Amino acid sequence: MAVYMLFLIFTDFCTRFRILGRSKIRTALKLIYAMKKVLQPVFVLCLLCGLLGLQGCVTTSASLGANAIKAPYATNLRNYKTYAWFQNEPPAEASYLPGYRPSLNSHIRQAVEQELEKRGYTKTSSKPDILVAYDVSVSVPLEQDRAENFAKGFGYSYAYMSGYRYDYGYSDMPGYRKVDLFKQGTLIIDIINPKSNLLLWRGWAEGAVGNFKAGYNQVERQVSEVMQKL
Repeated sequence: MAVYMLFLIFTDFCTRFRILGRSKIRTALKLIYAMKKVLQPVFVLCLLCGLLGLQGCVTTSASLGANAIKAPYATNLRNYKTYAWFQNEPPAEASYLPGYRPSLNSHIRQAVEQELEKRGYTKTSSKPDILVAYDVSVSVPLEQDRAENFAKGFGYSYAYMSGYRYDYGYSDMPGYRKVDLFKQGTLIIDIINPKSNLLLWRGWAEGAVGNFKAGYNQVERQVSEVMQKL
């Protein structure tokens, strides 16, 4: 039926613009109609293949995986041995929004520390080789979308809500973008040089944290995926 309808449209088009004579069009139409028993299974098969292909595309796009960028001035990060958090405690009071869960902060920090220890890094409070920070991109409520509300270069984020105030910079880092330019729920892990206060490495997983209620197991899986890029 679909093939037949398409051919009717084609017939009308040819007739209007005198591309083919009406008699030739009728002959071709009769031939197509006679072959409909052959064409219909082919059409159905093509349609089925198309739907299966579309389903495959949707499945693939849902799994975004982890990504990472590294500063051109960064040395081999595996040469570093000790680390500390960029801010061990939030210097500002938390700005609670509906749905906020402080447990997410502890889940992420615990998972990051676990992954760093697996890779041979030791946590220290004195002269660390690298500093570590995390963030999660959060959509900006319209009434709070003002420049003075955001940490420089980081936009609106879960870490900012938690009270962290990151002030490290970046220089000539390919692919760098502010936290609020990531898809909502993107988990971001940064490694910073404590001497220059510049970003050395950033890894992220888009849509990793669907909501603030994410449990530790979910957070740990996403952190592990990001840290594999280190």
